[in-house]
Amino acid sequence: MHVLAAGEAYTGTGTYVLVDELGEPLRTDWLRRRAYELMAKVAVRKVRLYDARHACLTYLAGLGVPDVVLAAWAGHADGGTLAKRVYVKPDLSHLKQAADPLDKFFG
Repeated sequence: MHVLAAGEAYTGTGTYVLVDELGEPLRTDWLRRRAYELMAKVAVRKVRLYDARHACLTYLAGLGVPDVVLAAWAGHADGGTLAKRVYVKPDLSHLKQAADPLDKFFG
């Protein structure tokens, strides 16, 4: 349904990325089922959407995106500490950032 077709029934706030025909946020269980159906249809490995969220936030953190932006991206209002602690998992690039200074120190 198009926004104009919904008329005054459309309640979109512009806050959510994925909404239904009336502008309401999509339910996560509905989105998860549809994503899994699409993954099966195009024959790609099934990936949990939650894992994709972690990967995205870890990637953004590795690029230096500020914690408050990561928090907003994750839908957290706490300013970043919780979002980073919960969602960002160190990968090899993060470990390399720590190894380089130690390598110089021990020379």
